[in-house]
Amino acid sequence: MKANFFTAALGLFLISAPLVSTAQKKNVTDAAMLMKKYNPATMMDPASKKNVEEAKKFIDLAAANAETAEDMKMHFYRAQIYYALIELAQMDAQKGTMPDEKLLEEYATTSKASFKKVLDDPKKTYQQDAEFFIKMRVEQYFNMGITFYNKKNFELATQGFMAAYMVNQFIGVENKEAYTNTTLSVNYAVDSLLKVKSYDKASDIANMAYKMMPKNIDVIITLININLQKGDMTTAEKYLNEGLAIDPKNKQLYYVLGTSYIDLKQYQKAEEALTKAIEIDPNYTEAQYQLGAHLFNWANELKYEAGALDYKNPKVAELENQSTETLNRALVVLEKYIDKNPNDKTVLDILYKTHYKLGHTEKADEYKKRAAAIK
Repeated sequence: MKANFFTAALGLFLISAPLVSTAQKKNVTDAAMLMKKYNPATMMDPASKKNVEEAKKFIDLAAANAETAEDMKMHFYRAQIYYALIELAQMDAQKGTMPDEKLLEEYATTSKASFKKVLDDPKKTYQQDAEFFIKMRVEQYFNMGITFYNKKNFELATQGFMAAYMVNQFIGVENKEAYTNTTLSVNYAVDSLLKVKSYDKASDIANMAYKMMPKNIDVIITLININLQKGDMTTAEKYLNEGLAIDPKNKQLYYVLGTSYIDLKQYQKAEEALTKAIEIDPNYTEAQYQLGAHLFNWANELKYEAGALDYKNPKVAELENQSTETLNRALVVLEKYIDKNPNDKTVLDILYKTHYKLGHTEKADEYKKRAAAIK
């Protein structure tokens, strides 16, 4: 009796087991069929969105079942479906529906995990298909970036290159060209916006890039510059410290800080920052030039300020002394600069005027002749 029951039960299992497996594989097939109807070019079509959402239901069932959880076909379509959900959310955002950022991050995590499974599969059954799926989108975004870059629409160029870089990461590829082009576009876009004092928009673009590449020194320098121009010293110094933590010997960080302080008329801080840049690289001619010119101009301002006061004012002597001291500091820097750039007529002229103001007649004449000899 027991034997007959066991045999009957085993027979039932052997009959029903393939049916379960077939049912689960059907979920993968149904998801695949729906995804074959999906085309990014028709994302605006409600039917396209519905196909992806229905495909998600089938693929989630397949992913949750032990029989198909490690099936490479399941992972291949799961990666595509969850990526498509992100595309659709981005399309909705363009129509004014703000996406759930946390949900999009979950979609991205799921998609990347399944792409990794496909790429790591020793049989590599779907590897080329997965790579083509991403490659097609990367090329589309990258070419969009190139088109807008050539049109000098650097804001949209930034978005194109950034999208190309981020999409490539779905299959674990660091797109160095897209990374570099993103950096260039961000800098041009921000420069254009700062010229018209569009600080908030400049911050949005730079922060978008910073989120994608938080250790990119060029992006950090851009954020420092934006916040200095906004007058937000606290945030500027925050990014400066981040940059120095990444690269403590980055002379450009101090150079940008120094030139920005000049624009803000914070002359002492400008001198300190540019001096630090030169300490890091004693042959940093750009910093030498900026520091020397800054000190020369600062000395002239001090002299002018003294001249505007009543001659009996005790502050006159103090300002004149400060002016002389500042001119002497300018000489030290500019003479080091001119040793390496002997034909820089502008600096030769500054040196002539500086020596003249300090009463160094012979030196003044020497630099005047050198400047005049350059056509």
